[in-house]
Amino acid sequence: MLDVMSVTRHTRYFNQTRSFLIFQRVRLLTLLLAVLQVGWILVDRLLLPEAMQAPIASGRLVSGGALLVLLLWFQRPYDLRISLFRVFLLLAILTAFQTWSNLLLLNAGYIDTVAGYQFFPFMILSMLAIFPLTIVEVSVVTASVILVELLTQIGSDRVGMIDEINDLWLLLVLGAIAGWASVNQLSMLLGLYRQATRDALTGLANRRQVMDQLEGDVEFAAARREPISILLFDLDKFKGFNDNYGHAAGDIVLKQFARILRKQAKGKRDLAGRFGGEEFLTILPGADSEAACQAAQEVCDACRQTQVRIPSGETVGFTTSIGVATLGAGESPSELLRRADEALYLTKSNGRDGYVLSGEGASNGESSASDMPEGEPALPQS
Repeated sequence: MLDVMSVTRHTRYFNQTRSFLIFQRVRLLTLLLAVLQVGWILVDRLLLPEAMQAPIASGRLVSGGALLVLLLWFQRPYDLRISLFRVFLLLAILTAFQTWSNLLLLNAGYIDTVAGYQFFPFMILSMLAIFPLTIVEVSVVTASVILVELLTQIGSDRVGMIDEINDLWLLLVLGAIAGWASVNQLSMLLGLYRQATRDALTGLANRRQVMDQLEGDVEFAAARREPISILLFDLDKFKGFNDNYGHAAGDIVLKQFARILRKQAKGKRDLAGRFGGEEFLTILPGADSEAACQAAQEVCDACRQTQVRIPSGETVGFTTSIGVATLGAGESPSELLRRADEALYLTKSNGRDGYVLSGEGASNGESSASDMPEGEPALPQS
């Protein structure tokens, strides 16, 4: 329930996915409505009194032009706030035309003799089912449409009449039904997103999502001239650990290390993922080299302080080696990743259980060098 209540529990990466989906659907719906608004002028010539045809046609042309402008607005398709604002503008354009045309027909005395125009509020609310929206977003839209309808009734001095009360009640019911469909879409999108982007064992982002997000974050950081850093992790002597204690014990260590990374990636902009096997990667948008090194040190300290109980009943500790790299001017994601990998190699050469910042060539002073030979597993601790 909390996942579909509001955006507070959603990651920035899921919000970008939802934003682009909303952007695509707004554009498709806007195109269809723009064509219908203008094309319906021909239908109005058959249904409307002659005195109403010209002013209603003008309103349709204006609203159709506004929809066309919205259709041509391509900027920032991955910004959720902008995408939700697009939805608001779409509904606002239709609501403005509906309110204006109904008042025009009412003042001319044709409101009860012309069919179809009173149906607009219901059509607007039914469109909610097209978008994956949260409960809060659905509630705001439904309340806004009902409020506009109520104000229209008050302005036309028709509030309290049986037909008008029925309209308000039907709008509320339709809003609940369309809202349920919209929230259900969001729930399914969340489920599919997690299946497609999560590592099954650790629950962290999988390699595909990590690489996709790294490319997007590097492009975003370069455009805004903001720093971005990455941490590339490798669990020390993990192959020997698996050989000695078994893969079930190794899975326990991987899950515990994932919990450490998840806790360290506190900000909504940070992304921790499993890169493959015992390798992990954390993306830190907005973090310079100093902040990245601090994050690396926190992970090292957390690993040293952590012990896990494995199926044999023994308690073991584990450590990690980390390569740290901060984006340089004009650098590509692959180049940034290559430097982090080189720094990780230096960390292993320096004795593991620490980190190296790319370009410095030495692990930090607090890192402890391991004196265990290659392939020897971590020792059990009581």
